[in-house]
Amino acid sequence: MASRRHERRDGSATPKCVPLPARYEDLWKAPFDTAVRMALTPSMSILDLGAGRNPTIPQDERPDGTTYVGLDLSREEIAAAPAGSYDEHAAADIGTLQDQLVGRFDLIVSWQVLEHVCDLGAAMVCIRAYLKPGGTFVAMFSGSRSAYALINRVVPFYVGARVVAKVMQRGPSNPVFAAYYDRCHASALHNMLTSWSSVRIEPFFRGADYFQFSRPLSRAYIAFENWASRGGHHDLATHYLLVAAR
Repeated sequence: MASRRHERRDGSATPKCVPLPARYEDLWKAPFDTAVRMALTPSMSILDLGAGRNPTIPQDERPDGTTYVGLDLSREEIAAAPAGSYDEHAAADIGTLQDQLVGRFDLIVSWQVLEHVCDLGAAMVCIRAYLKPGGTFVAMFSGSRSAYALINRVVPFYVGARVVAKVMQRGPSNPVFAAYYDRCHASALHNMLTSWSSVRIEPFFRGADYFQFSRPLSRAYIAFENWASRGGHHDLATHYLLVAAR
């Protein structure tokens, strides 16, 4: 089953068939937005990874003097962004080093994109290379050992994409993309980021939206998720917030 690439900015939720734990009451995107805001400074250079038609930081929230660059695999996605979204852009794989981007950025942001990368290790090497010394990478992404990620390994993409579009109420402006979930779990990420100067990986357990079509499945899934959350089984998280400094 393909994962969500972009979430609603206001954190609005779909109707629930069963009550959800208190952790679901928080606005979904708030931790990511807070981490990004804390990293923003005037006249900085920002690289937005994989945002395409939906830039991660809206134009009116960027500091004065910001240079905002987009990197996306699809030229069509970049072209679909509102006018003026990017000062520069490049169409390329995140895991393939782009020489023109090396050492340029104070901040790199990525919202629900890393699970769509085939080789996360290669992508992290490129991301670190693009940052200036002391630069920050802020990302939110889906976990590789979540229930829907495991289902993704056995369900054909065209089937999963239809299910996600229906369950998550996705329209043409928010398309579903194939997800690979390469090493998108806490222990693998820590091993991958040993050369960075600081790393914070915050796990989230919020995957019940995918099971709201069935009351019994929802209840069973929430019970499992509560167990994983309370027990500190961070490799089973549905999503992660990553804040890392070069």
